[in-house]
Amino acid sequence: MKRILVLYFSQSGQQKLIIQSLVKPLLDAGNEIFIEEIKPEKKYPFPWNAYEFFNAFPETFKQQPLALEPLSSKAFENYDLIILSYQPWFLSPSRPISSFLQSPEGKKIINNKPVITILGCRNMWLSAQEKVKQWLQQANAKLVGHIALIDHSSNVVSLITILHWMLTGKKGAFWIFPAAGVADQDIQHAAVYGDLIKKSLDSNTYNGLQNALNEKGAIQIKPDLVLMERRGRKSFSVWSKFVAMGGSLDSDGRKFRLYLFMFLLPTLVIILTPLLWVLSTLQLIIKKKELLQEIEYFKQLTLRESNK
Repeated sequence: MKRILVLYFSQSGQQKLIIQSLVKPLLDAGNEIFIEEIKPEKKYPFPWNAYEFFNAFPETFKQQPLALEPLSSKAFENYDLIILSYQPWFLSPSRPISSFLQSPEGKKIINNKPVITILGCRNMWLSAQEKVKQWLQQANAKLVGHIALIDHSSNVVSLITILHWMLTGKKGAFWIFPAAGVADQDIQHAAVYGDLIKKSLDSNTYNGLQNALNEKGAIQIKPDLVLMERRGRKSFSVWSKFVAMGGSLDSDGRKFRLYLFMFLLPTLVIILTPLLWVLSTLQLIIKKKELLQEIEYFKQLTLRESNK
């Protein structure tokens, strides 16, 4: 029997469903699993209103830690494996997750432990996972597997459905749009990944686990989204500083700058999506090797030197 700690944060409940599916084969095999929810002291609203949703952007992108509720004593016990289940916010790990990874308690829990990350999101997770890799490395944790469950709708459609879900609390289909978030069949498919993790635990080695996960669809990357995230990181770096300048969360200046960002971000996504699809198609012809190497990098676990 192995002991596994699952750490997660979720507002909508989707992340918890993903966890339940993932760990079922591990539970069925008789392993001991403890699930710990990471909770901020000041709860985020759900559903959000538009202003509160976008107002979380600057501090989330800059990974400024916030106060968390104390973890249970059981979270500090010794475990054979840690599973970190999270979602990206604004090309970064959600603020409660980044706060946990930066905290002394979080570093103590994951220190010198094998860690598997699993996320559920709209579609863009590459930058968030790079930041998670950095925090894991700083805590002397070893990333041994990664799984990304995404919304397979087009970029513009998934933007509309995720905003509808976050702002109304309604995940289901509406008008001409499909249900938001990770599809039920993909959540159920997470049990396949759980079975592969069980085999690695049984054999006491994680060598080859990521390749096995990838063969079952654990990581799927669209070339145009690689380009969109690349541009998004640069843009968000500028916008996060611009919106947050002046310091006060409730100042009239911040509100004006935030409303400007609220208007421009969805507009730019809608405009850039077809352009970047064309550009990625051209790059697959002109610079195919370079773009495919970038995609392959994100399918594995190491952290490139420039990000350390």
